[in-house]
Formats: sequence, C-alpha cells, structure tokens
Amino acid sequence: MNYYKLYIRLTPIYLIVFAMHMGFCQTNELGVFGGGSLFHGDVGSQNSENAILESQPTIGIHLKRNLNYYFGLNLSIMSGRIQAHDVKSNDFYINTRDLQFKSKITEFSFLLEFNFRPYLSRDPDYNYTPFIFSGISKFYYNPQNQASNGIWYNLRPLLTEGQGSDFYPGRELYKLSGIAIPIGVGYKVNIYNYITLSFTLGWRITFNDYIDDVSTTYIEESMLTDLALEMAEPSSHNFNDGFQRGNPYNKDKYGFWGLSIIYSIKDPVKECIDLIQ
Repeated sequence: MNYYKLYIRLTPIYLIVFAMHMGFCQTNELGVFGGGSLFHGDVGSQNSENAILESQPTIGIHLKRNLNYYFGLNLSIMSGRIQAHDVKSNDFYINTRDLQFKSKITEFSFLLEFNFRPYLSRDPDYNYTPFIFSGISKFYYNPQNQASNGIWYNLRPLLTEGQGSDFYPGRELYKLSGIAIPIGVGYKVNIYNYITLSFTLGWRITFNDYIDDVSTTYIEESMLTDLALEMAEPSSHNFNDGFQRGNPYNKDKYGFWGLSIIYSIKDPVKECIDLIQ
C-alpha cells in the first residue's frame, strides 16, 4: 500500500469532516509572520545548530479558523530562502566535498492546530497556551550554486547526477515542487485586545531528496559540461563515477521558525466563555 498517496488523499477529507463536527465557538484570525528558514539535507553540516546559523529571512501570512478553544484550521503562505554550505561542516568528507546551494522556497499549507490549554484571546484566564500543529503543504523550490565567475546558476538543467539521462535510467529528472508534512510546536499569548503574539518552530518532512540537488553518486566527468562539472565537483578531487555524493535514503527537510502578529477578527469571549465553565 502506498501510504504517502493515502495520506495525501485523506488529510483534507479528515480536516473538513473534523471541522463540520467541531463547528461551535468559531472565530477567525488573520496573521503576518516574520522569521527564518531551516534546512537539513545532503549539503552542509548535519548539526542542527548550524541549521539555525544558516537560517535566512522568511515572511508569511495566514488565515485561521478557530473551531473551538482547543482546535483550529490554518491556511498559510510562506516565502523565504534556504541555503547550506559544506565548508561549515566539521565532517571531513562533507567539508572536502565543498558543495553549496541556495534556493527560494514558497509554501502553501493547510494545518490543524491543537492547544494544550483552552484558548480565548481576550479572557485573562485563557489567553495563552502552548500548541502543536501538523497537516499538509505544497512547496516550490529551485536549487542554485555559484560558479567561479560569481554567477549563480540553476542546477536542475545541468543534470549534475545524470538525472533524466539515458545513461542513468533510474534517476528521473526531479520536479521543482513537492508535498510535505509539516510538524511543529508553538506558544501564543494575547497582548492587547484583539492582538496575539505567536512563536512557532516547525519542520517539513518531504518525500524529495533533490532540494539541494544532491542525492546519489558522482557520474562520469565526460558526461558533464564544464559548468556542470564545476557545480557537481567544485573541490576538484576527481571523485570517480559511482562514488557517493549524497544519501538517497535520507530525504531532505526544511522548516521555519519565527513570530506571528495575529488579529482576532471576531471576539470569541461572548460565544465561548460559557463552554469552558
């Protein structure tokens, strides 16, 4: 059974049915997000601390429907950039490989949030809570690397690992979009009337191993153009055809962290206060 396809098909249905059955005490929220990006893939350090150091600015907007004081549905759009550099790794092989990449990343997500405490933005007894979230997202990316002439080039057309080549039939040319499963935590607190601050940290589990254009092994140098060879093997260590370049068994992950300023469109106090007493 293909659990990936089953998850993709059932998640929206589950969330819609859930909303229909939890449709009391509903309020709307509109928020703006500012923060940073995270990336964990084949390029760069495998240390999570360095993922923070490589973080790039990210912005976003989201519209949320609070189903009740515990659950909410969140539609969001995020836009930022991710990057990684092998030279920042303490691993000898990764450092020697000397790859790097950057990519703009845009995400559209549909999330279900769960509050650990009953949350009502303007009630002093219930105006803060930690929460968790998950759901489904669609993301778009385009990995690039910088050549010795200082110009950044799109990596996908260069076929650095023979993707889409007749000589490597098992390596399909990857798409510049994918599906991810967001998983994260947060904390929110009302600070004034209809205004709430929310901090979130979340990773996106993807089914893609080419966000950084690295996944499998080096290919025969004669099959690459001069530019593609520089992008595939910038260290000039002459890695042989078939030598490991990446790990196809560990899919790439990306994420976001940051602060949202949220405006409650409808005051929930009158509609909800009786439900939690």
